[in-house]
Amino acid sequence: MSLMELPSITKFHIKHVTSLVLLSIATTILNPVMAKNNCDFPAIFSFGASNADTGGWAASFLPRLPPNGETFFRRPAGRFCDGRIIIDFIDTS
Repeated sequence: MSLMELPSITKFHIKHVTSLVLLSIATTILNPVMAKNNCDFPAIFSFGASNADTGGWAASFLPRLPPNGETFFRRPAGRFCDGRIIIDFIDTS
């Protein structure tokens, strides 16, 4: 069965999958080029993401047990984790 004999829905999918692959390749290649601008923000505000909110309980009720972020920050950070979280990686990128 050649490409001309395929049903039209398959041709439609082939066109869109090809477009998606080309867009993904272009985005992958251009992303480092466009990201060369150095941004120097004094703070990052993250609202409502549970991946970045490990200290909500600690803000209300002080954490009683270590590690509280001591491994990464070398001092208690008031978090219920022992290391970096997603927002820390965004900060360093």
